[in-house]
Amino acid sequence: MNWLSGAVLLPLLGAALHPLLGWCIQEGTKRGVSLSVIVAVANLLTSLIFVGYLRPEGVWAISGKDWWAVGNGILFFLGQWFSTHSVKKGDLAVHSSALGIKVVIVGFCSILVGLEPSSWNLVTGVILATLAVFLVSGGSAEGWRTHRTTVGLTVLACIFFGLTDFLTGWQSREIGAARWLILMMGTSGVISIGFLIHRREEVRGLYRLPRVVIYVIGAGLFLGIQALLVNLAFSHYGQPTLSNVVYSSRGVMAVIFLYLIGKKFDPRFVRKQTMGAILMIFALAILLGS
Repeated sequence: MNWLSGAVLLPLLGAALHPLLGWCIQEGTKRGVSLSVIVAVANLLTSLIFVGYLRPEGVWAISGKDWWAVGNGILFFLGQWFSTHSVKKGDLAVHSSALGIKVVIVGFCSILVGLEPSSWNLVTGVILATLAVFLVSGGSAEGWRTHRTTVGLTVLACIFFGLTDFLTGWQSREIGAARWLILMMGTSGVISIGFLIHRREEVRGLYRLPRVVIYVIGAGLFLGIQALLVNLAFSHYGQPTLSNVVYSSRGVMAVIFLYLIGKKFDPRFVRKQTMGAILMIFALAILLGS
């Protein structure tokens, strides 16, 4: 598989799945499923997908740097929690584009520990990313106020996701990428099992609602496959800058997805959202090129 089908195609597929993930979350919550159950099922399925693909071997007693991976799993779960809440009633295009702020968090943390030198690219990227979120929210003070909850929750998700990505890049080499990912996702899966046990009455009730179950399982599968595709692109093809920029196209994908499902918008609003989503790609290209 060459760079086009690996470093580009895999994150492009991941970006295309992101709006479907958000749509499943919105449809599931509309039908009465709590976000706790959706997040738990999604993270549990993600863990199973990673374990099934990576096929862990050897001794798995936890010690030393393994605990960093466990802590990272907690951060990942929290990121999923806030990300899911931002999607529940928010605009998918706003959420998908605002997730690009995660790269700012990763860059800032990397500079703090000396993994990367400080650069004007970071400042420029932050300014452009902020402008991109403003445009994708409607390009007006009223639009910003309307979507402030979505943006705020997405930024919180970005903080946790950014810390997760940073710690993975900083510490995973000590124990190996496969072991790190399995421990991280496994921890998220164990937390998810606890949530499902706590909500067992609601989980039992899903058996009587097969159409709702489709949305809940769909969210989990889309999340797991998306996460696996992106991590494979980062780890196997050695072009993380290119892959990250391609993956940032999820904002544009969300705008296209909302158009395809026939959601009604003012054409001027759609143009601003599209401009904002494209600007976010440029912002991340500048950030990742530093």
